[in-house]
Order: sequence, then structure tokens, then C-alpha cells
Amino acid sequence: MKLTKEMAAAELARRSLTDFVRVVRPDLSTTAFHRRYYRTLDAFAGGKIRRLIVSIPPQHGKSSGSSVLLPAYLLGIRPETKIALASYNLQLASRFNRQIQQTIDSAAYAAVFPGTRLARPGARDRHTIRTHEAFELVGQTGGLLSVGRDGTLTGNPVDVFILDDLYKNAMEAHSPLVRDNVWAWYNSVVRTRLHNRSQELIVFTRWHEDDLIGRIARHERIVPLEEDPPETPPDEETWYGLNFEAIKRTPPTRLDPRLPGEALWPERHSPALLDRKRRFDPLMFEAMYQGCPSPQ
Repeated sequence: MKLTKEMAAAELARRSLTDFVRVVRPDLSTTAFHRRYYRTLDAFAGGKIRRLIVSIPPQHGKSSGSSVLLPAYLLGIRPETKIALASYNLQLASRFNRQIQQTIDSAAYAAVFPGTRLARPGARDRHTIRTHEAFELVGQTGGLLSVGRDGTLTGNPVDVFILDDLYKNAMEAHSPLVRDNVWAWYNSVVRTRLHNRSQELIVFTRWHEDDLIGRIARHERIVPLEEDPPETPPDEETWYGLNFEAIKRTPPTRLDPRLPGEALWPERHSPALLDRKRRFDPLMFEAMYQGCPSPQ
């Protein structure tokens, strides 16, 4: 059988998240930064990274990668995976859920992963769940459950837990009560749903030095991720951490080879624009755009 261009693209899409994005979202802008970001998420999907923390500035495509494209890709290559996706409220988490379902429903996705499919919208099938908050794959054991911060997951074991922005805004992030509640929820709900082989992905825009990432750093080791991860994951107590600065200040690495002073996505957020934001509120800029919060 002759291999067509479409068949070759589908085969590549089954092998890497970056190629998957090219097929299912050809309209999506993928700069060099996005490809490096997707390569890291791809390593997570392949099990090379078990616990990953990524901090990215606002409006840089963070959630499209971590909370829409990654779950859809994961359910294609590992359809038995039970995924939980949490955000600061159920409304946002459910919006991600709907976008994942739209991706899986697409013809482009079916060409790549024909064995991963959802029940028809509105179909009455007591064996397969499909709502805005949860869905199960037809004929497979995997699926995805969305939950807002403070939501429950009683009785639901989780293979992959994705936490995307657990603070709605600066007011919440600067509230000691909210930060304590997030920490208590993480320990009493998230951690209790995980098993020996579970994976965790935390993708945040930083707001405060005492946010969830800051508290985890005080209790467990976070290893800076500067190059492609090794074939053997680190011990279960270790996190990999990757911080994409809006304006590069740290030395170049394999995963972020920019020179100091270069913007992360200059086509969308130029150095001049970022500098104006920095001048208006230096502390906010350091936290949200540089991933380096400090006490006020």
C-alpha cells in the first residue's frame, strides 16, 4: 500500500505531541518556544517525566498546550489513562473539558487515533459518560474528569493529574486564607487520588512566592529542567521544574536557548511591550512574567 502524505502525517502525529498539534490544530501558532514547550509535555506524556512544574507568562499559550492538547494526545497514545484536570473554578475546568472533547471529535483526530472516540453528544448510553465535566472513552477504560478548586474526587483514582492555575487573580493569590485552602485541598484531595505510577503536571502563572509551587519547593526537591530529560525518571520525591521567562535573564539552556534580553514570544509580546509592563509594576512583572515572585 502506497503511503500518502496524510498517512505519513498521521503516523508522525502518533509519535510526538508537536506533530500531533500540526495535524489537529494547523491554525495554531507554533513558534520555537512552543515547540520546546510541547517537547517537554511530550516527555511527560511518554513517562520520561513523572512530576513536572512549568511556569509560563500570561497569554503565551500555556493552557492550550497543557490542558487541551496534552490530554487529547495522552488519551490517544494511552487510552486507558484516567485524567483529572483542575483549575481555580469548575467553569474554567469544564471549558477545557469541552475543548478536549471537540478535539477528539474532529476528523483530523480520528485520522490519527481512530481507536479513541467519545459517545455521540446526547446519546443515551448508561455505560459511557459524556458531560461538560466528565467523559469516558467508548470501549476503553480511560477518560477525563474536570474539577474546580475545592471540588471533590471521592472514589476516583487518577493516573494523570493536571493543575492549571489554581488562583483566579492577584487578590486570591495574595490572600493567606486562599493559599492555605489551596494547600489543604492539594494535600487532602489531589495527593489522596494518586497511586505509585501516577503523574502530576502543575502549570502556573506565578503570582506569589507562597503559592502552591512555592510551598511544594519547601517540602520537596525541584530539579531545574534545562535539557531533554533522561530516559530514567528521577525518584518519586523529585519534581522537574521549567520556568520560561518573558524576557530572558538566565544563561541559555537547551530547552531555552535564548540570549539575555530576548523575549519569549516577540511576535505577540515584544520587548518594548514587556518593558512597559515592568515599569508599571515591577513586583507583579517579576512574579507573573519572570516566574520569580518575591515578598512585597
